[in-house]
This record gives sequence, C-alpha cells and structure tokens, in this order.
Amino acid sequence: MPERVRPYRVSVRLYVVFSLLMAVSATVSGLILLYLARPFITELGGQQAARATVLLFSGAALAGAAAAVGGLVVGLRFAGRIRGIVRKAQALSPTGEETIQSRATDELGALDEVVGRLTLSMDRFVRDSDILTRLPEGMLLLGPAGDLVSFNTAAEVLLELSLEHFRGLPILSSQGPLPVGKGNEPLAHLLDDATVGERSVHMSEVTATTSKGRELLLEVTAQHRQWGRDSTALVLLFRDATEKRRIREEIRRADQLAFLGGMAARVAHEIRTPLATIRGLVELLQTDLPPSDSRREYMDRLLQAVDRQDRLVENLLTLSHPEPESWQPVPLRELVDDVVGMLPGDPRLRVAPPPAFLPPAVGDAFRLSEVLANLIKNALEATPRDGTVEVMLAPGERDRVRVTVRNTGAGIPAEIRERIFQPFFTTKSRGTGLGLAIARQIVDAHRGSLRVESDGVSETTFIVELPTTAPVVAATRA
Repeated sequence: MPERVRPYRVSVRLYVVFSLLMAVSATVSGLILLYLARPFITELGGQQAARATVLLFSGAALAGAAAAVGGLVVGLRFAGRIRGIVRKAQALSPTGEETIQSRATDELGALDEVVGRLTLSMDRFVRDSDILTRLPEGMLLLGPAGDLVSFNTAAEVLLELSLEHFRGLPILSSQGPLPVGKGNEPLAHLLDDATVGERSVHMSEVTATTSKGRELLLEVTAQHRQWGRDSTALVLLFRDATEKRRIREEIRRADQLAFLGGMAARVAHEIRTPLATIRGLVELLQTDLPPSDSRREYMDRLLQAVDRQDRLVENLLTLSHPEPESWQPVPLRELVDDVVGMLPGDPRLRVAPPPAFLPPAVGDAFRLSEVLANLIKNALEATPRDGTVEVMLAPGERDRVRVTVRNTGAGIPAEIRERIFQPFFTTKSRGTGLGLAIARQIVDAHRGSLRVESDGVSETTFIVELPTTAPVVAATRA
C-alpha cells in the first residue's frame, strides 16, 4: 500500500547544537589561553596579575557568548535551508494512505531519511518507466484537467502520432491528439464516467479519430488515480481492437458458413431433383403447344422461376465450398475480356488499358470469373444512366495483382459497408444477398482480399487483390 511520511519532530534542534558547540569551543579556547598565559601572569604579581586574570576570564566568557550567538544565527540559517529541502523532497516522494513515523532526531537525520525515500522513488520511477515503455498497450497519463502528462512508445505507435508536442494539452481539446470535434465523443463519455465515479472503466470497443484524421477502433481502460492530496488523475490504457473484431467476425462467418454448408447439402438433395423434374415436364408441355398458343408465355415464366431457384441452390453450394478446384496461372486481362463479353453491351462500362507488364493471378479461372461478373453486374445496377463503371488492372504489392471496379453515381453508407458481405444481406428489392458474400468467400479461398471504399454519396470502388504465386500446399498437390 502507498505510504505517507508523518512530518518529522526532532528532539534536538540543529541551531541549539551549533550554538552550544561554538560557545563551549570559544570558552574552552579562552581557558586554554589563560592556562598557557599563567607563567607570565604570575611574574606580574599583585594587582596586575589579578586584573589580567579577570580580563582573560571575561574575554573567554565574552568569546563564548559571541560564539553562541554566531552559532545560533548559523544554525538557524542552516536549519531553515534544510527544512526547505526536506519539504521539497517530501513533495516529490510518493504519498498514499499508510502513515509511517519518522525516526529522525534532528534536521540532518530528517534530510537523510527524505533523500533516501526520494532516491527509492526515483529508482521506482526509472523501473516503472522502463516497464511502461515495453508495454504492448498504449498508455496516456492525464492530469486533473485532462492534460497529457506522460505517455509511452506504444501509444505513439498505435496513434501514429508524435505525442511530445501534445504534452501539457488536454487530449480532447481542439489542439489535442484526440479532438472531440472529430468524433471522439464516446471516448469523452468514458473519461467522464471514470472521473466522476472515481473508478476504473473498461470498454472493449471505442471509436476514436486522431488529430491527423486516422480512424481507430480501440479497447480502452481508464483507471482512476490519486494526484496530490486534493485532485485526481487518469491512466488511459488502450490497444487496437480491430484484430479482435476481425477474429470475432471470422468466427461468426465460420458459424454462418457451417450452417449454410449443411443447409446447402440438404437443399441440393431435396430441391434440385424436383426442380429438374418440373423443368422436364414444363418443356414437354411446351413442345405439345403450338407456337401461337398464349400459354407458352406462362411456361416460359415457370422455366425462369425454376432457373432462379436452381441458381439459388448453386450459390449456396458455392458459398459453403468456395475453394478453387485447381491452381493455375490466370491472365486477368483475358479473364476480364471474357466476363465483359458475356454481359450485354453497355456504354457505361469501360475497361482501362492494363500496364505493359501484368503478372497473372494464380487460382481457379472459373471461380474468379464469378467474382468479376458479380462485381461488374452490381456496379452496373447501382450506376445511373449518366454514370460510368470502370474496370482497372494493376500490379499490387508483395506478389499480388489488383483488380478495381469503380462506379460513379452511387455510394454505400459507412454503416453498411461491411454488412454487404454478409450472407442474405441486400439493399435490392429482389436480391438474394449472396452475390458479394460468395465473391468474398472465393477471394478469401484464393488467399486474396476483397474490400470496398466509398464516399457514401456518389462513388464506390471494389478492390480485389489476388496472389501471383500458388500456396505451397496447393503447389505440392498440383
């Protein structure tokens, strides 16, 4: 438990000791002088000897008194200086609830004790500072006014800010590292709860935005700490919660896919056979009807409904088993041309010329064509007549190649950008909500990535990154 040192109460004052020592020293010096001068005094004889003796004794007494006064003055000055040093050292020493009794008997003893405690406090500070520097969590020490007092290296790394020039500024002010005006209200509420309640507060996910505009998802713990005798401070510990959310989403998606896999197998067994039977019977009925019979139109609608259900079953099977059947070099320019060629002609669709050198992706050409077809169809459906859809190819980083599908005229709100990849989530009146989910599953199975960027109003871009080298295990099997 932290300790508080009771103010020292000395039994022997330094100025008293100084005064007595100097008085005794002066008196003894006078007496020694009198003893040494005795042979000369005895030679004087009579009244002169008595007068000299009285003068020497009086001089010794006066010297002792003067030395006592001088010692008192010097002792008072030294004691005052020592008391000032002790008070400053005590102010720098840690304070807490437990009180210990000082054993000092004079000012020098009290000075020795407080310097010893201050040295121990400095040792602890250096040790704690080294520990804080090595912490994987970011740490911000906030003063009573919410100003930044101290921080560690991990905090600068997580925030991607140099925090030194923010020292002494409130972290939530307009000039601070996390301004409230940029959307840090949840963090401000958390700090208020910790300050008002004088307790530790933890939140697993808090959105925050730095002064440079970088958006973060943080796991935050605010711990209340005593700051002096009448004020409090906060220790803010935080870490990046993006990976935790990603893992949670992966687990949720895995659960969904496990459910869909079982359901797809049952659906394929229970529905596809009856659908094939229905299609065969409808086609037989069509052959028996004359070409001018109006009932053929109803037969066509039945066949379209059957095909729609068959595609739904096929999508469920693809969603539950998106792995590529083979790992082969896939020239993306030829793949894009094939996909565009299968679609109805549309003046809004443009394919930008690829760079001179574009490495092929590695994977299943049929699966990858499903991804591109889905993204291009979705972009065309979301683009108004005066908008454009542009497909671009470019080399990526770290043995990857990038395919970008950008459309103008429509944006995706930030709150649903990740939800659009969830199975059965759709914003279309007649959509199944499986297209983008299947596209991401196929890309993930190819060890690639699919993400969306949008201004939320007038522009949306889907970015697919695919590897240009096959996985070691897949290459070995091939």
